[in-house]
Amino acid sequence: MNWQRQVMGILWPSFLVACGMEVLVFALVDPVNVYCGAGALHMSRQGIYTGSFFVFWLMAAASSAFTALLAEPNADEDAPAPGDARTG
Repeated sequence: MNWQRQVMGILWPSFLVACGMEVLVFALVDPVNVYCGAGALHMSRQGIYTGSFFVFWLMAAASSAFTALLAEPNADEDAPAPGDARTG
């Protein structure tokens, strides 16, 4: 798989997960009523929504990237074992 497809295979699902997390979290929580340090940064409600979306996206992308890294076959796994029926 080329690297562009792999990057998009990581970013697109993580984008969708971040959208879902944004909806779920902020359907239950009003960011202005919860102290999360945003008052010190003087962020508006929309700024908090935007910042949290990118945090959710980063977390989901990291999870997808680790999964893709672990799912890659090892070069040793592709080679048939000695005495295997596939060696001919």
